[in-house]
Amino acid sequence: MRILQTFWTGPSNTNNENLVSMKAGWLSCEYHWMSWALSCLQAKAIFGEVNLVTDLKGKEILIDRLQLPYSSGSTELEGTLDHYHPALWALAKIYTYSIQTEPFLHLDGDVFIWQKPDEEFLGLRLAAQNLDKNLEFYLSALNGVNEHFTYIPPSLLKENYEHKDLYGSNAGLLGGSDLNFFKNYCEQAFKFIDENKASLTKVNTGSLNFIFEQYLFCQLAAAAKIPISYYGEMVDNPVFKDYIKFEDYPHIQMIHPVGGFKKYPHVCDHVAKKLRSDYPEYYYRVINMVRSGGANMRSAIYISPLLKLDQLPSLAAEKPGAAKKAEPLFDRTNAAIDYLNKKHSVSDLKPNISRNEFIKQAKLLLPHNPERDCLLEIFRLESTTNSLLKKLYANQPVVTSLYKAGIKTYERIQEIFSLPENELLKIKIGLPEHYKLLTIGWNWKLDYKEQVHALIERNFTEEKLSRPVLLLPDELQGNIKEYYLDELDMIIFDTIKEPFTIGDILPEMKQYFSSEEIEENYLAFKQLIINTIKGMLYAGSVKINS
Repeated sequence: MRILQTFWTGPSNTNNENLVSMKAGWLSCEYHWMSWALSCLQAKAIFGEVNLVTDLKGKEILIDRLQLPYSSGSTELEGTLDHYHPALWALAKIYTYSIQTEPFLHLDGDVFIWQKPDEEFLGLRLAAQNLDKNLEFYLSALNGVNEHFTYIPPSLLKENYEHKDLYGSNAGLLGGSDLNFFKNYCEQAFKFIDENKASLTKVNTGSLNFIFEQYLFCQLAAAAKIPISYYGEMVDNPVFKDYIKFEDYPHIQMIHPVGGFKKYPHVCDHVAKKLRSDYPEYYYRVINMVRSGGANMRSAIYISPLLKLDQLPSLAAEKPGAAKKAEPLFDRTNAAIDYLNKKHSVSDLKPNISRNEFIKQAKLLLPHNPERDCLLEIFRLESTTNSLLKKLYANQPVVTSLYKAGIKTYERIQEIFSLPENELLKIKIGLPEHYKLLTIGWNWKLDYKEQVHALIERNFTEEKLSRPVLLLPDELQGNIKEYYLDELDMIIFDTIKEPFTIGDILPEMKQYFSSEEIEENYLAFKQLIINTIKGMLYAGSVKINS
């Protein structure tokens, strides 16, 4: 069976001079290229070969610059889809399916596979990642098609899906041996778009990809009475949460962060750390390509002059993207001042003054005002974060040491959760080396700067509640992260002020659960504790003791 991937950079006349900066839905461009690297390398490790269908720009990035080990690299997409809307990215995959002359399995560039499908799956007429059931985006897109399009294949007509369950075949993995079916399916997909070109702007163009690739595939197979074999379980929840469980490695078949998951910081960090751990040569090739291309990256540590690694050439100060001296960050404090300024005159408050002076001015400007507590708390939190940042990222030896420790920690976590349970329970854990534990009244977690004003508005209108937060070094970002502990996290954190083995923690936890809970399902209780510890280890809120 031929293993395939497709990468289309868009119509050749599209202005994408700095292709390196392409995010393709990811939080930052480096994760886009890390995703391609990890996907290709894992496919190569599992199947022994993987072949690429792309265009000239795609070949330049993936094969020439990143040197990904594709068995073959075709540029048949060059100019082939120039007359199609760039948002119709799945047409490139449809084209790849259409030109196959032997059984194949196609993998998306954000699919990371760890367990080879069995021979029965690979030998069937049609195969896909999983069956989607009643996901809202199918219904929304189909309704748009029926409202605005003039040519609608029978399987897409409203009368044939209204008041019925909607099924689609997720194409993260897609393939099979029935090439005649694929020939007909691909012809119908292109005809659907070709006949409706004049109406594309009347609908959400990008949402059509799910219709002509996944829904049409499933419906045509059903009409032809051809069974489809699925690699994973049916999905009837649009969250697709079972496909982002990096923490469950190595006990997972595959990972596929669809849609908005590509913007989740912890998903991006896992992609980066997994590639760095398993394929460091390619990881640093991505980093150096992005750095030399002058593209912005979230992983700011790689443009810091304080990080010294053999894998990273020195970055000239005048080079685009070169690091400047870090300034204290008060994004949330400044947003809080903006919020309060609409109701009170607090524009004179500046967070870059001394902590005592800021508190003094806030008390003068907001006497006996309950909003003052909220303002002062985010100021104290950001001030403490800046102080810890200055302490931990002050010089080259410390920065480099933190970075290298992060590499070893990630690898060690993956190792211990690959052990048999009796060995895992002997692992000793303790408190992290660098942390600051605070008790605060509001949840200030901010993953995306664009959401800062919504966060401020929410917190300034919410009741104050006591909650713990850990400030921890984020070695991959060269920053400080906030980890908000839930009740069970906090119990474990308090328990291991002296190092404990995981096995010894289990009986300690029994006092916090009812005897009925434990007796009725001890295995579930044990797995809950182990999974909580695993999550805390990945977050850095606890550490493995030697």
